[in-house]
Amino acid sequence: MHQQTHIALSPTLPPEFAGPLAMLGHLTVACREVTNGTRVYACTAEDLVDENLISRLPSSLELIAIAGSETAHVDLEAARARGIKVSNIPLAARDTALSLKANIAAFIDRGFPLNGVRAPEQDNL
Repeated sequence: MHQQTHIALSPTLPPEFAGPLAMLGHLTVACREVTNGTRVYACTAEDLVDENLISRLPSSLELIAIAGSETAHVDLEAARARGIKVSNIPLAARDTALSLKANIAAFIDRGFPLNGVRAPEQDNL
């Protein structure tokens, strides 16, 4: 039996994003915490995803998917240290909701998002 992927949505994510993402798995809005068993956390640039938040994410979490191109609000080092991938949307994307869906779908299918973000020191590798 195929098990649905659990996706936690930030409360700041626009409601119209839920429709496209619902096709990918079970959605919950993460008001206070991301529950155990969740694989993906979808957020916006309005969400501070710092070391404190990342340390409280469940061990099941594998991807922080940003609905936008900005990554300054995410502690990429802390995510990397926990083995959590981070993805964002290219600045030139026409439809942010569909681009977010494509990133998450690629991750669920292949284990890596279409637009992965790397920590700055990884650029020197």
